[in-house]
Amino acid sequence: MAITVSAYTVYWYDKSVTPTAGYGMAGRIVDAGISVSTAPGMKKVGLNGDPKVEGFIDAKSNLRVAVTDRVAGQQQPVFIHNAADGSQVSQQAWPEENLYTLVKLGDFLYAIDYDNAKVIEIDATTYAATGVSYTLENKFIPSGYQACGQALIVIDDRLYGLFAFPDGSWSAYAPSLLVRFTIVPKASIMVTDTQAETGYNRNIAPNAFSFAVNGSNLYIAAIGGRQTTAGYNADSRLQKIAYGATKLANETVYDVLTPNATDLPYDIRDISFKGSTAYVLVGTYQLGPTPSDPWPMTGKLVATTDFIIGNFTVIDDFRAGVLGYYWSAQYTPDNNRLWYTRGNEIRIYNATSLALFATLTVKGSLIASGDQYTDINDLTYVGPAGTAKLSGYRSPLQRSNTPFAQAARAIAQGRPELTEEEFQQLQAQIGR
Repeated sequence: MAITVSAYTVYWYDKSVTPTAGYGMAGRIVDAGISVSTAPGMKKVGLNGDPKVEGFIDAKSNLRVAVTDRVAGQQQPVFIHNAADGSQVSQQAWPEENLYTLVKLGDFLYAIDYDNAKVIEIDATTYAATGVSYTLENKFIPSGYQACGQALIVIDDRLYGLFAFPDGSWSAYAPSLLVRFTIVPKASIMVTDTQAETGYNRNIAPNAFSFAVNGSNLYIAAIGGRQTTAGYNADSRLQKIAYGATKLANETVYDVLTPNATDLPYDIRDISFKGSTAYVLVGTYQLGPTPSDPWPMTGKLVATTDFIIGNFTVIDDFRAGVLGYYWSAQYTPDNNRLWYTRGNEIRIYNATSLALFATLTVKGSLIASGDQYTDINDLTYVGPAGTAKLSGYRSPLQRSNTPFAQAARAIAQGRPELTEEEFQQLQAQIGR
């Protein structure tokens, strides 16, 4: 059995101060094969209400965790920690505002910024930004929409990126964009667009946010548009595309899984693979007893080899509703685990038997006695074999730093979305 490390963040809001007075902390989880526990070190306190962690392996094969948070319109310091003992080894200023996804390619790291739709290059030895970056070009952004950087993945030594396009108030979405980058380290990051080669495909379902590779295909999860306050989005999709074609623009995008009112009344929330077995998380938020109450997520975590709904193996059925705003389900080969973030608890399964191996909860495991943190905000797997961002869908209200998002968060006060009435009132208030 391997000894592996993951990192997580938790937060709470002191509404007696202001609705947005948030406080966050980052910590470590050690999986020793026969047991899983939180670990001393890297109890990174003093973060705000949106603390984030990104695991990576540096150029010297050291396991590292990048810890940061976000403040609207500002670049925040990025703290680099040793995943093995939690100690801080560096502090950096990366040219990004809202960090999402950090992956390694060769001797460099690449990160994506959500609000600025920017990819930045980082030296994997010094942890300093190289000055090379790529901001999604206007020719790829549909008129009337804005670009959001959703995720990165490395496949066969190539970097792929995923971008979504909401309008100014996230009430409508254009189709999402998949890109394959051409990179010259320390020189340039580009998306090839010539007659001989096209490194992009514009036909991905709206509000796509996560992907996973299996065989020659890239599988992409999409909400389909705006996350609704009750009920599923009929346009939510799990899609696949053959990623290796020279002309990526010409490749057909296939629908693999779609919701329906009878058998799968949920949005697609996450996708990962162990060989031919796919793990799919589906779910939809429901209104609480009143709009101001926490909203439960209802849905299922399933395993499948054919994506036929009647053949699903149900790992967890939470149709009764579970509280919490962070959901993910990702397989990691080390120790053969399925990491399942179920709102405010982390469940770890044996991926062969699907038996529950360990459960870590905010109040019971992830925070110290007397701490006031209430919710999980982020989870990343560090190693030893590689990194995976263990994250499902988060709404733009939770992710973005734009003025509309700040105003929406002040109204929602911790809920994942606005009610339809609140949404319309905010649109009218700021002239969207």
